[in-house]
Amino acid sequence: MTKSVWEPGTRVRVKASVEDGTAGLTGVIEAVNYAMVEPATSVRLDGEDGLLGAFFYDNELEAE
Repeated sequence: MTKSVWEPGTRVRVKASVEDGTAGLTGVIEAVNYAMVEPATSVRLDGEDGLLGAFFYDNELEAE
């Protein structure tokens, strides 16, 4: 498995190229290489309650 470029606790933004409605949202990395089948990064997105989590490939995120 490829090591993630992100570390838990890092603030990130979802890149504009992501077309699922999350582009531009910001959040904090929760966990890296979370998925068993494909590498993914868990991000706790900023929201009204701050509890919305989502999974992204490393190349779909950028430093905030």
